[in-house]
Amino acid sequence: MGKVNISKQIIAKIIGIAVNATNGIICTSTGVVGKITNWLGGNRIQNGIELKETDRGLDIHLCVTVQHRLKMPEVCKVLQSNVREAVEKFTGLSIGSINVTIVGVSVK
Repeated sequence: MGKVNISKQIIAKIIGIAVNATNGIICTSTGVVGKITNWLGGNRIQNGIELKETDRGLDIHLCVTVQHRLKMPEVCKVLQSNVREAVEKFTGLSIGSINVTIVGVSVK
């Protein structure tokens, strides 16, 4: 019948919704590392979400701010699960890995 392509912007939007639905995650951000990477001309990180297609599937890298006083590894594990489930459910794409970098802690 034809080929269906899903833009990275749509995938990033789906990821953003999953991030916002995860308790303990305040926001995504490029942080200092992302700003330096962009400045040096490396892989672009937009709004704290980097997508890379590999032979294993889609690799996702998230830079996030976590709420203070929460167990960061547990929050990030839930985040990874939420993102994997959302992307696979809505796009049918295979996920290679979901890496999370905590770039900030919110004390609010």
